[in-house]
Amino acid sequence: MSPNIEALSKVQFAECSMVSACDAEYPRHTHEEYVVSANLAGCEKIWYDGRSGEVLSNQVTIYNPMTVQSSRFCSAGSRFISVHLDAERVRTAFRENGGALHGPLFDEGVFNDLALFKAIFALHFANLPGQREEALYGMLGELFRFGGKGSDEADPDKIARLVEYMQDSLYDEVDLDDMSAVTGLSKFHLVRSFKAAKSLPPMQFMKQLRLIEARKRFRRGDAAARVATELYFYDQGHMSNSFRRVMGISPVRYASMVGDARRHHEFKVSSNHNV
Repeated sequence: MSPNIEALSKVQFAECSMVSACDAEYPRHTHEEYVVSANLAGCEKIWYDGRSGEVLSNQVTIYNPMTVQSSRFCSAGSRFISVHLDAERVRTAFRENGGALHGPLFDEGVFNDLALFKAIFALHFANLPGQREEALYGMLGELFRFGGKGSDEADPDKIARLVEYMQDSLYDEVDLDDMSAVTGLSKFHLVRSFKAAKSLPPMQFMKQLRLIEARKRFRRGDAAARVATELYFYDQGHMSNSFRRVMGISPVRYASMVGDARRHHEFKVSSNHNV
C-alpha cells in the first residue's frame, strides 16, 4: 500500500503536501528536488544511500536531490508534511546569502530540530499569499543551518530604514518585493536577516505595527470593518483574530471598554468641577 496525499499546495518554487500512511511504504526511489519533511504523528523507518534510521513524532528529515531513499510506515498510522524544493532556486538563494557550495548542500537524515519543524508546519498552514511567501523564505532560513555557513547579518541602517518605511506605509499595500527594493536585499536574505535582528519576519513585524495603529483607531471609536480595510488586513475576521491574540480581547469589546472608561473619566471630572 502507498501513502496517501491529503492536501497539496504550490508556493513559488516549493510543493507542500500533507500525507498520511498506515502500514504503507515508499520503495527505493529518488527526487530531483530537495525534500524536507516534518513528522506529525507515528513512526517511519527510512533508508537512504546505504544508511538507515527511524523518524519519530516532531522530528524532521532532509534529503538532497537524487538521494536514493525508501520508507516504511508503522501500522498504527503516520502523518507528515513533505516539502519539495526546486534545486536550482534553492542553490541560487544559498549563493545570494553568501553560502559556499561544495558537494551536497545539506546534511541528510533525521534531526531533532523544533525550529525547522515549526517552519515546515507554518508553511503548510499559511493561508494568505503574503504569509505563504514569507513562510517559505523563513523555512529556507531554518533549513540553511544544515548547510554551508552564510550570513544572517544585514546592515543595521538597512533594517532601520525598512522599519521606517513600514511605519510610513501602514495605509499602503506592501509585500516582500517592496521591502526587498527598499533594502536592496534578496527576499531570502531579507527575511533571514530581519528575523535575526527583530525576532519576527518582516511581514509579521509590519502586521504588529498595523495592530498598534488599529488600537489607536479603536480608541478614537473607528469601526472595525473600516480599520481592517484601510490597514490592508485580509478581512475583518483576520484583523480581529490577530488583535485578540496579542490583546486578549476582540476589537469590538476593546473599543466598548475604552469608550466606557473614557465616559466614566469624563463623568468624574465633570462631577469634581461641580463640587
